Parts: sequence; structure tokens; C-alpha cells
Amino acid sequence: MNNLQPPHHGGRLQAAARQFKIPVNDWLDLSTGINPFSWQPPPIPQSVWQCLPDTYDGLEQAAHRFYGAPMMAIPGSQWAIQTLPAVIPSNRVWLPREAYEEHRFWWQYHQHDVRTYAALDAIEPAFRDVVVVVNPNNPTAEFESSATLLQMAHRLQAQDGHMIIDEAFMDCTPEQSVFHGNKTLPENLIVLRSLGKFFGLAGLRLGFLFGADSLQSQLKQKLGPWAVSHPAAYVGELALLDSHWQQQTRRTLQQASTELQGLLARHVPPTQIQATNLFCTLDLRSEMAVSLHRHCARQGILLRHFEHWHRIRVGLTTKTGRQRLEMALQCWNF
Repeated sequence: MNNLQPPHHGGRLQAAARQFKIPVNDWLDLSTGINPFSWQPPPIPQSVWQCLPDTYDGLEQAAHRFYGAPMMAIPGSQWAIQTLPAVIPSNRVWLPREAYEEHRFWWQYHQHDVRTYAALDAIEPAFRDVVVVVNPNNPTAEFESSATLLQMAHRLQAQDGHMIIDEAFMDCTPEQSVFHGNKTLPENLIVLRSLGKFFGLAGLRLGFLFGADSLQSQLKQKLGPWAVSHPAAYVGELALLDSHWQQQTRRTLQQASTELQGLLARHVPPTQIQATNLFCTLDLRSEMAVSLHRHCARQGILLRHFEHWHRIRVGLTTKTGRQRLEMALQCWNF
């Protein structure tokens, strides 16, 4: 357990600046998958900074309205990823072969029997199995249908098992969420959501968890009081209630993703591009991925290189950012 190495993530600008000797402020960071057109908070009242949060009722009601299900506020979905392996008993834990690596790290850290799957329908659930799904997947950009997920959740429920769905990138396409059109969900289902990606508020460290009341009680004991800061609760509630911005931003992100896909397709075969409305992923040969990542970095453009999967993830950017990326790719020879 002590030999486990924590995963690397996107957004490591300081390290890139040192390695390629380019000042931090000169970089175009496309490595994170965070919305570049983020929700803009209003000035925060002094009382919010000064006082502890009394309750999270307003925040959680806003989350219920936005997600369509009762939610528990948590200090980022990462907190749940780290904590759930400590409270959920398991026989085996099934993880996607490729996915956000923090899931694997924390289940292994807590010494669970971790297995991987290429396709959900290949899993034959046994007693107390746990299945983790990242939907849409980061980095592959693949979606699982709600029908497929709920079918697996019911199979696990019959074996006293759990299903965990990480929907951190789902807010762009709420119609594809397991919440959409499903008023009653299995008791063994746990869903994680985040304000970091779609809202572009990763620094807020605010997320939500859907799960059975008994599980939420366990988690609240581990959470302790005031784990979500008062400013985070204040800003999060306003963002969740801003339906006009949400609708407009979904259209903006869809257009930006389409334009980024078109740009990338001029330099990489289109069959090697997968996309969500927050990032595009290139499925490349190992040496090609290394070449592209290094070439862009020398131009001050940071992409996310998944070395062991030979993938490059490219986040969305503004028109100016796309023009800069296009210029870099035009002089990439491989």
C-alpha cells in the first residue's frame, strides 16, 4: 500500500514552465477539461467570509433542482473518491480499464481487490462487488446509457453490491445522466457530481453526492462540520440557480467542441478523435502522442498526455486559443 504512487493530473503549469523554460503566464493550458467560459461569481458579502455556514439547506435545494435528485454537498467530488473506499465493503471492485486514475489509487490504497473491465456487460457481479463507472469517461469520452447503468445497478443490488457513477463531466449533457427521466433509483446507486468542470469553478472545491440515507449518514460523520466553506456554498447556490447561463453555456460549449474537433481533424485522422463538450481526446500511437505533446509544449501549449494509454486530451479554448493551437499544429511534422 505504501508503494502506491499518486496519479498525475492536468494543469501542472509550474512543472511545464520549468521543464520548457517558458514563463507560466505565457502558456495556453488545454490540459484540464475545465470550461474556459466559466460562471462569473458576483462580489461575496463580507458576512459570508466572516461567518460559518449555518446550514447547507439553500445549496442542497438548489442542487436538487439542478440535478433532479436530492444531493449531499461535499468539498469536491474528489473527497468522495477518496472516502468511499473507506466506508463501502467489497468483494471485488471493478474499474474501467481507462478512467480518472484517482478511483484506482484510492481503492488500492484501502486494499480492495481491484479488477478492470473493458465493457460493463462483461462483468458477472458476485457478492458485494462494487462497479465504478466514469460517465462520460475521462479521458476516452465514451458514454454509457442510463438503461445499461441501471441494469447493472439492479444486478449488483441483488448481490448486496454497489454502483458508483462519476458524472463530473455530465453537466453539459444532462439528458444523458442517470438522473434524467428516472424518479426512482436503486438504493445501492451512488452518483458524484462536481461544479469544477461545466461551471468552470474547480478552485471552489464543491461537489455533490447522491446515495442512500444510511451512506450519507456515514459520510457526514467523516465530513465533520463546515467542510464546505461558506463562500463555496454561497457561490455554488447562485451558480446552480442560474438557468439562463447554463442553457447559453451548453450551446457555447457544444459549438466550441465542434470547432475544436474540426481543427484537430485537419491534423489527425478523424477516426482517432473522441469528444465531449468539454474536451477532445486523440487516440494515437505511442511515439506520435509523445511528439505532439512535446511539440505543443515547446510552443507554450500544455496538453494532457496519458502516457500509458497513448492518448492526448485537449481542452476547449477561446477563438484566440484555437488560432494559437492551429498555428502550432501547422508546423508539427510527424
